Amino acid sequence: MRPAQIAGVTMLLTVVCAAPAAADSVALPEALTAVDGACTQTRTALTTSGGAVVEGDTTVTLAGDRFAVAGPGANRVAVAAEGTYAALSDDGLRAKERKAALRYLKRPAATWWFNPGAFWSPGAGWSASYAESASGAIPIPTSCAQEVAAAADPVERDGRRWVFTLPGQGAFVVVEDGLGRLSQFGAVAVSYAAQSVSVPTGTVEFVAWQKASQAASLNSTMKQISRSVAAAVNAQGPTVAGIDAATRAAVPTDRVVPLKVRQLRRGVLIYGRNPYTKTYHAWRVYLKKGEALARRVAP
Repeated sequence: MRPAQIAGVTMLLTVVCAAPAAADSVALPEALTAVDGACTQTRTALTTSGGAVVEGDTTVTLAGDRFAVAGPGANRVAVAAEGTYAALSDDGLRAKERKAALRYLKRPAATWWFNPGAFWSPGAGWSASYAESASGAIPIPTSCAQEVAAAADPVERDGRRWVFTLPGQGAFVVVEDGLGRLSQFGAVAVSYAAQSVSVPTGTVEFVAWQKASQAASLNSTMKQISRSVAAAVNAQGPTVAGIDAATRAAVPTDRVVPLKVRQLRRGVLIYGRNPYTKTYHAWRVYLKKGEALARRVAP
């Protein structure tokens, strides 16, 4: 009997010791203040001491005077004393268009463009401030409290782990490390350590690449705009005036290689010329039998 009793007691003690501590309920305003403070410390630590932030398949690596973004369509490297580098493969060109653009520049082996003295901030576009760009690259909101302010009150807290319940979304987990910084904010994971970021080689100047890439993709750009305009106009009830208005709204006015629009009797003509090959390109969006159609005119 004694061995059986001892085994039973031992098992009971194991179960009791293994039981997790009960989570505390914390008022939402108090939780928001605490998490916002951790958010501020996180951004400061990342931009001054370095670290890595992962969100899905995108990673932001910060290393003091430089940072890198690695992920689908977003590969960039920014260096404080230099500017911004970006992978040519992220610019949305087809392989043959990218090859043509590099041929125009006589740089067939280049793989990155470089914009000196300018820094890309995902939320604000180009900036002259490296600090602003680095902060903007971190996929954590400037105010973490604003992100979870709609959560139900109270919030569950278990040690350094907060669980906010967002309406229609369920649990949103936030975890702090031992220094009061975030290690998790929802789907975003943060780690802290000295990082190394390499400067890309094989670059072309951004201004030159902008012109060459727009020239190489002239036809595909007109095709995309023309077909989008035709689809949008058909969905609203096609008219010649509607085609004209929609086209002029869709054609960018800040292109290095300009696109022009001319009104026709039954629609519009979008046209432009490749500054390297001198080839004339044109697409027409016009009304036929009560339907807006998009057709290539030249070459």
